[in-house]
Amino acid sequence: MIIALVIFLFIAFMLFFGAFIIVRQGHCALVTRLGSYHTTLKPGLNIIIPFIDTVDRTIDLREQVLPLASQSVITKDNVNIQVDAVVYYQIVNPFSAVYEINNLIFAIEQLSLTSLRNIIGEMVLDDTLTSRDMINTKLQQIIDIAASKWGIKTNRIELKDINPPADIQRAMNVQMEAERNKRAAILNAEGEREAAILRADGEKQATIKHAEAQAQKLKLEVDAQASTSRNLIENLKEAGATKEVLQLIYMETLQKLADGKANKIFIPTESMTALGGLAAAGELFNQQATQAKNN
Repeated sequence: MIIALVIFLFIAFMLFFGAFIIVRQGHCALVTRLGSYHTTLKPGLNIIIPFIDTVDRTIDLREQVLPLASQSVITKDNVNIQVDAVVYYQIVNPFSAVYEINNLIFAIEQLSLTSLRNIIGEMVLDDTLTSRDMINTKLQQIIDIAASKWGIKTNRIELKDINPPADIQRAMNVQMEAERNKRAAILNAEGEREAAILRADGEKQATIKHAEAQAQKLKLEVDAQASTSRNLIENLKEAGATKEVLQLIYMETLQKLADGKANKIFIPTESMTALGGLAAAGELFNQQATQAKNN
């Protein structure tokens, strides 16, 4: 019973004087012993020695968001712009964050603003407006190097707004409108050129197709006439037509050709032979007629 009573009184003493410390998840507690840093308590139940150990400070280890107020910054081409940003940082060394810097938040804010002025001061306005990612990356690297001894890690830095003066904004709007009109005119001209090229190609293809059709039609007509002539000659030969009859039919064919609209007629060599034979036959017929009259 005496031992149980002693244990009970010891526990009551420890609870009364705060010997049991509960640290929440995502936090830690810095403990000093007789005024000097002793240890860092992790999340959960921890025990310290009353009157000797003291919880100096509880630190939030989660990622923190530090908004930077809008600041006036001068660019390399002497344009005064308003810039505001957001810093995302996290404490990775609680001891350094508490005992190596007097005011951590104020130090991060001032370091970010001065670094931001230095970076933008080396850039012209156009580059500042189009190089946010580069500015964010460069600013994060500078803060990481300078604030590493404070036990913090900057996860990222984002520029929220970059506001040039009102007259600069009006000039930029005019320039943007002119660029849009220029691009629209170029696109319209390119469209008209492509349309003209397509129309010309279409007309060219139509002309070629028409010429090919006419040539094919003429070829078919010539082949048909040649086939008809061959069939006629074969039929005459089978019917026993004489040479003189064939020459007369040949001459009639030439006469039909001459009745066409052509200005020139090309007569093959065989036609001249046929004409010679026809002349001989005519001469023979005249001689026979003269002898009949004399008799």
